[in-house]
Amino acid sequence: MKIFGMFSSVVAALALGSTLVAGQQPTSEELPRRQYDSGVSFMQGGRYAEALKDFQAIIDSFPRSQVADDALLQIALYQLEIAHNSSATQAAIDQLLKVYPDSNSAPMAYVVSGRLSMEKGRTPADIDTALASFERVPRLFPGNDAVPAAGFYAGETLRLARRTDEALGRFRRVTAEYPNSSWAAIANLAAGYCLVQGERAAAALPEIQRVRQQLPGSAAASDAINLNTILYRLYVRAPGQPAYGFSGRIVGDERADYKDVAGVIVDASGRLLLGHKSGIAVFDPKAGALKSTVTANEPSAFFIDEKGRIIVVRNDVMIAEKAETASIAIPSPEPGKNPRLVDEIPSAVALSSGLRLVADKKGKNVLRVGPDGRYIGVFTAVNAERLALNRLEDVGILEKDTKSITITDRDGKVLTKIPAKGTGYQFNEPVDLTFDQLGHLYVLDRNAASVLVFSPKYKLITTFTIPEKSPGAFSRARSLALDAAGRMYIFDERAKRIQVYQ
Repeated sequence: MKIFGMFSSVVAALALGSTLVAGQQPTSEELPRRQYDSGVSFMQGGRYAEALKDFQAIIDSFPRSQVADDALLQIALYQLEIAHNSSATQAAIDQLLKVYPDSNSAPMAYVVSGRLSMEKGRTPADIDTALASFERVPRLFPGNDAVPAAGFYAGETLRLARRTDEALGRFRRVTAEYPNSSWAAIANLAAGYCLVQGERAAAALPEIQRVRQQLPGSAAASDAINLNTILYRLYVRAPGQPAYGFSGRIVGDERADYKDVAGVIVDASGRLLLGHKSGIAVFDPKAGALKSTVTANEPSAFFIDEKGRIIVVRNDVMIAEKAETASIAIPSPEPGKNPRLVDEIPSAVALSSGLRLVADKKGKNVLRVGPDGRYIGVFTAVNAERLALNRLEDVGILEKDTKSITITDRDGKVLTKIPAKGTGYQFNEPVDLTFDQLGHLYVLDRNAASVLVFSPKYKLITTFTIPEKSPGAFSRARSLALDAAGRMYIFDERAKRIQVYQ
């Protein structure tokens, strides 16, 4: 479930929970109220089709009930966060604001409208439209519970637009004016992120720590622990001590003898996935046990899409978990000639919009591809070996031939380049890269048996190496992944398993 930015799971849970508290209702309200509660229960259980039936039944049969506007809001949230259907989201919001303009759900409808603008794009016009929607909430509904939510999302909009200082001001305004709101805690997390982006990690630590005091035991507090663990590791422990150490934990059975490893991923739910010659192995990273397997014949890559599904890439085909397939073909510029199939794909990622970015090794480009495999165009002219996304949906592109890294925004505009040799480092054989939640870039160098960590402004922070023949050494490393707390998972071909570092 994605909204935008790094706080999606927390914010979605809060949004889903912002329902009416039922009091004594007349008999005419009892059935729509029960049906609404049923829909919320289905939604929380992930049974979305049943939830939508309940919400739609209220709108069709009980349009004058006190929960009809809430049902429309839940439909809009579903379409925005889960279905990623912009037109359906817009239709639900338009109906809510037209039919129920003074209802209790109208303020949050303006918030959803602003979020939708940012889902569509990040042009100056999109940003201005989003901010205007958020600013209407305190003007039209002063004192409403949606006001701090609007303030938070205004900050998120500015953060995504790279107006970090302005975003920090909005987040701090939420925490100052609504200190007892759950949105204040999430704004503290976002403020910490902004401080890290501005190379002020020391100031971010207490900002994020405050969340644990505001909402102890909550999902936001858990996120705060994870973020501060990353900061402690990179800015307090290092450089005086190694940022990482071998945990002693190993995931996978050596007898499985995984070959032709295509990558390692930790998904949003915490599953640890290993792509190899025979498919995708799914592990419980805590227990280290194999949970399930997605069978596939020699995948060259795999990724998690915007709906949380495993997508396997093999030759010119992307195969979803539910056996949906999509072939990728580039139209020929010459009339009458067959399209060229994209059959060498070493890496692919999915944007929140549903677009896929695919490394076309033969064409030496990164391509934009639709969820149905439809070729859209060239994303950037870089011969990519590996792709990675950060929380802004910037794209890290590892170019094996030049041993360099290109960073673009999600529209393909080049933001910076990290050369093979720079201040304090030299890439020998970079084979993989990934980002943590705070935007630090991690580069796995196979030849040097090292992981190099760069700041969000792409300055080297630290290098992690374990001497050969020491426990946890990774002299034949192939792939790297991080979990929410920055724990590192490295598949090493000598160990034949995934080794864990923290």
